[in-house]
Amino acid sequence: MAMIGMNSFDIEQTGRVVQVPNNDIARCMYYLSCVCNTVECNEGQIERYTDYENYWKLSPAEHQIVFRLCITLSPDEFEDKIFFQNDAMCGNSGNEFYKIGQVQNRLFVVRSLMVAGRTRRVTNIMTYKQHWMMNNYYGPMSRLADRFNPQRQLMRAIEAADCTIS
Repeated sequence: MAMIGMNSFDIEQTGRVVQVPNNDIARCMYYLSCVCNTVECNEGQIERYTDYENYWKLSPAEHQIVFRLCITLSPDEFEDKIFFQNDAMCGNSGNEFYKIGQVQNRLFVVRSLMVAGRTRRVTNIMTYKQHWMMNNYYGPMSRLADRFNPQRQLMRAIEAADCTIS
């Protein structure tokens, strides 16, 4: 793990402005795209599952693959390693990317990371605001969990209707 000091390096933002469709699968695919922007993702089909602009091309079975990939590549695996909640470093965006070696504010950055049982080289870090993570991971994943688990969907409907089963 490397500690980057406040004045050690010039800062270079590498993010760009994107438009993510307002669709849970598209948002999860965007999240996966962000993961792949921070660590090497050179698996054969991963590009298909990160092309959020073409989310509509995926089959229902592939929707479940995206969901399972997001569970496997959860923010919990990356928090304070390559994902950092830091509003100031995001500026006016919900998230921002920085090149490794050009990070400020004493962030602890790892050079490699174990992902799905394999060591991956870290290429960038991502800072984010809490609302970004809610909009692009936690919210969509919660709704998709309901969609893919009928029992959970039923329990939420019962809770929403304020029903009591006795």
